[in-house]
Amino acid sequence: MSEQEDLAEELEVQRRLNSWLRNELERQRNITSELRKAVADLARTFQESLAQAYEAGESGDIARVRAITRANQAHWQHYLQQIIEASKRPDPNQPRPEPDFRRSSDDTSS
Repeated sequence: MSEQEDLAEELEVQRRLNSWLRNELERQRNITSELRKAVADLARTFQESLAQAYEAGESGDIARVRAITRANQAHWQHYLQQIIEASKRPDPNQPRPEPDFRRSSDDTSS
């Protein structure tokens, strides 16, 4: 193989790598966006619960404070379970195995 052919092959490898990295970057950006939305939702829920517990405490309604606290605990457990389950399953839209950039996808010779 000539030096020019070697350089052409290396350029093609770099193009495939670049394409894969761009796709991976986009996938990571999407995940980050989803996480930000989930954290914002979690924070809103926590703030609402905290406000309710504060109001109940100010009014002296200890039974209501306990009920809100128990409900809050259940919600946190539910969120935690969702996070654990989500972390166990791969993203079905974006397979993550790192390809062999040395071979093109239509290369059938081994």
